[in-house]
Amino acid sequence: MFLRKTSVFDDYAPDVLFKLVYHLTLPALLISVLSWVVISRAMLFLPLLSSLLILLTLAAALLTGKAIKMQKKTWLVVAGGSMIMNVGFVIPFIQSFYGDDGLARLFIFDLPNGLLASAVVCTFGNNDGGATKNGLLKKLITSPPLLALIAALLMNAFDLRPMPIATSVLHSIGKLTIPLMLLALGASFRITKINPFHLAVAIVLRMVLGLALGVWLASLFGLEGLDRAIVVLSASAPAGFSTISLASIEELDHEFAATLVASSMIVAMILIPVLLTIL
Repeated sequence: MFLRKTSVFDDYAPDVLFKLVYHLTLPALLISVLSWVVISRAMLFLPLLSSLLILLTLAAALLTGKAIKMQKKTWLVVAGGSMIMNVGFVIPFIQSFYGDDGLARLFIFDLPNGLLASAVVCTFGNNDGGATKNGLLKKLITSPPLLALIAALLMNAFDLRPMPIATSVLHSIGKLTIPLMLLALGASFRITKINPFHLAVAIVLRMVLGLALGVWLASLFGLEGLDRAIVVLSASAPAGFSTISLASIEELDHEFAATLVASSMIVAMILIPVLLTIL
């Protein structure tokens, strides 16, 4: 925020930073972490729990939006913001408290996040632009983080490891993910005047309901220790930046989406550290 106020960052800076993370540093981090860690059976449940969490929060958001008679453009943003978890926000906390083992679980847990977000775009969108939606799905399927995740899991499964010099380079590049992500998050921070009740409802659905569902699902599947912590922390994450993309692509309430993402990050700055002291 300070760098934007002092004109060091312009309006395009967040996009440049996010693209750098998306195309370079995050794929390097994924390969450098997932190709080395030991993947346990409990970790294989994480994508299932993530999918259940996303679908349950989406259902609750759709029902709530109808019940309080939101306008459709706002209602769909609330639905998208409720289901899309900003795991990028919790990466620095996970890295600091749990190291590479925590990051590996976080990346595996996040696998369904973008896939189901795209499904919402195709199912609930306002536009009839099939080409646009097909292009979005193609871009998601061929995205560098997803390809890096698949490559890293295959390397892990077949006990393949990068050469020492490649490992060193990947680690060096991957370490840039967190500082670049923090800069991008701060540079993209923006709040405008919107309906405060609708904003509060969206935050409660994403973070409070998400927290409750995360605790319940972790208990239901008997997760303990680090696996349980990752599920609960991810479930409590703020609304993801894909919410803004969803609003732009489908011509929804873009101002509400941007404010929801920013406001939920403020709440998360308090909630996530508190949860870390409890878990």
